Amino acid sequence: MDASRSRSIHRLALAGAILAVSAPLHAEPPAAGGGLQLVVGVAPDDGNPDTCGTATSLALHAGEAINFCYTLTNGTGTTLGYHTLVDSVDGEVFALLPHALAPGESYQANRIVFPAEGSRDYVSEWTAQDFAPGYAGIAGTPAFIDIRATGTPLALGDDTASGITLPFQVTLYDSTSSLLSIGNNGTIALGTLDGASYAFNTPVPDPFAAPMGGALILPFWDDFDVSTGGVYWQVFGDAPARRVVVQWERAHFLQDQGQPASFEVILGEDGSISFQYANTVLGDPDFPEWDGGGSATVGMQDAQGALGNLYSFDSPALASPDAIDWIATDPQLFTAQASVHLDVAPALLPATIQLTPDPVTATGAPGGAAVSVPLQIANDGDIALEWSLLEAPGSGTPRTAARPAATPVRSTDAVRKMAANEATRDSYRSHVAPFVPMRGGITPGCDDATPGILIHDDGTPEDGYTDGSGLFPLASYVDRFTPTSYPATFSSACVSFLSQGSTSAAFELVVYDDSGWDGSPGNELAAVPALATGIPSTAVAAFTRVDLSGLGLVVEAGSVYIGVRFNPLSPGDIYVASDVDGEPNAGAGFLSRGAPGAPGGWDPIVDRFADYHALLVRAVEQPAHCATPADLPWLSLDVVAGSVDAHAATTVTATFDPSQLEAGEHAATLCIDSNDPARPHLAVPVRFQVGDTLFADGFDAAAGTRTR
Repeated sequence: MDASRSRSIHRLALAGAILAVSAPLHAEPPAAGGGLQLVVGVAPDDGNPDTCGTATSLALHAGEAINFCYTLTNGTGTTLGYHTLVDSVDGEVFALLPHALAPGESYQANRIVFPAEGSRDYVSEWTAQDFAPGYAGIAGTPAFIDIRATGTPLALGDDTASGITLPFQVTLYDSTSSLLSIGNNGTIALGTLDGASYAFNTPVPDPFAAPMGGALILPFWDDFDVSTGGVYWQVFGDAPARRVVVQWERAHFLQDQGQPASFEVILGEDGSISFQYANTVLGDPDFPEWDGGGSATVGMQDAQGALGNLYSFDSPALASPDAIDWIATDPQLFTAQASVHLDVAPALLPATIQLTPDPVTATGAPGGAAVSVPLQIANDGDIALEWSLLEAPGSGTPRTAARPAATPVRSTDAVRKMAANEATRDSYRSHVAPFVPMRGGITPGCDDATPGILIHDDGTPEDGYTDGSGLFPLASYVDRFTPTSYPATFSSACVSFLSQGSTSAAFELVVYDDSGWDGSPGNELAAVPALATGIPSTAVAAFTRVDLSGLGLVVEAGSVYIGVRFNPLSPGDIYVASDVDGEPNAGAGFLSRGAPGAPGGWDPIVDRFADYHALLVRAVEQPAHCATPADLPWLSLDVVAGSVDAHAATTVTATFDPSQLEAGEHAATLCIDSNDPARPHLAVPVRFQVGDTLFADGFDAAAGTRTR
């Protein structure tokens, strides 16, 4: 990575409205004296995604978060439906983001940036346009040509495609070819004879669909059966006015009642493209949602999956009969620029706690005087150290170092076509229109300031996962959490869901140990029923907190897996939120699907979703002794909280009172919470030996026997 580039978290406060496309395809010219106006302001990130600073220059340290606020005002005479933002330091922020901005209106977009060290200008260029590039689908005149009796049938198997060569060339986006790969699932790939036809449809554009073989023509991309009907093609006319018709007569893969879908594509030598529909009502009473294209993708995309034009996705947008004509667009573009300047000094070292001695030991006489032991709390960082102390019981259990985290073994079939299909089928972003992920409000006990919280994600859900096969009533997704000290417990966990409509979902918060093969999830340690409410219908983090404190979980070594188990069939549109903006597999998570009594095996999440970084699952740890702090009558501290300046130290006096204690060793724990990001929670053993250490192991000199 270029060291000059910033790390950024996109939190764009934009409505996800898509500009409806209708003729005419050229907007009126902009009003005189108008134009596009862009204002950029910066401010330190205060956790509020709507903060809009007004400064155009800031001095800061590397590692500090800055909120970039963009305010765009449409001073043209044209409704602008698609937006692209490019930054001179970080490159493309977003491209062709759909948002209908009427003349005179403004909207605000925010992103969080972690600038790299140095002094530089951030020049932002915002381009807004009336239509998406490529094509617009407009209502056509139904003129279905039935070629079942005259066309050439294609012997297509389930999820397969067959190639044909046309006597003329077809142009789509930047591809021109006479080769078509016609797929059983309502797909055509231009430019190949050896394409594929995936069973699970996604919105376009989608790079996951690009491996089907080329620029894609998708009149009714769905999962079709091969037991009835057929797929046919036929060329009509003479040069230069020839046309090819490709017709599908197919029932849905799971359909056992009703009638097949009947639709076709007509491609003209003159560049015309028309989708014609004779029947889109499948009529299966068990699946009425399939009718009208309710489970299909209708649209087109280029060969790379970078540019596409979506007419409908999983929406009953098609009538019977119906027609869609695709017309090449000529977008009108408007551009505005603004800049800010950042002076970024070297990063400050975070607060770094050092406590000595560790462990804390003292010796006293039975019934004797109190003993004082000075404890030094030092801060080696550049930022003030904030700390607090609590007493807790102790034990003779030594702290055990964690064993190295295991590297999950990738499944051998992760690159197969079905794995790719399942990834699109199970992914939230594959089932919704383009969206902007945002941080949500703070859920108490789930935010960064929660003592003991372990976080893998950045708080922004760019995707979500479920099981979309419709075959399994249980889906489990878990991430791995390793305590910072041992023994440890987990007092609570937090999880965020995404939804396509439902606002609540029942689930179980599950915990597994790491005794599975090669460190994968092993024994189930807990399953806590819970209910997530207020699930947003947009990609916003909204954490649900689940209390684990009553379970008595104790982790002596290694890691645990914490996540969710839920029914993906009910309500059917719920996804566990995920972060894909970072190093892949940071959460080291696993997924499983099955049924009650047959939960299924575990597979690495990264094998299914290559850009998976972490789930939006968080866990709050405490050293096991510190989970139940208690005042110990024989131990007292003169100071229990304070602040230590950078590169300074303070002293706390611990007083040990043996007057009411029997001879022997007495144990306690000092629980220290601080803002040291590397060690936010310390559990320091305390040992107080009362009496002669010769008999500390329980040897009774008079009896000559051991008493333990």
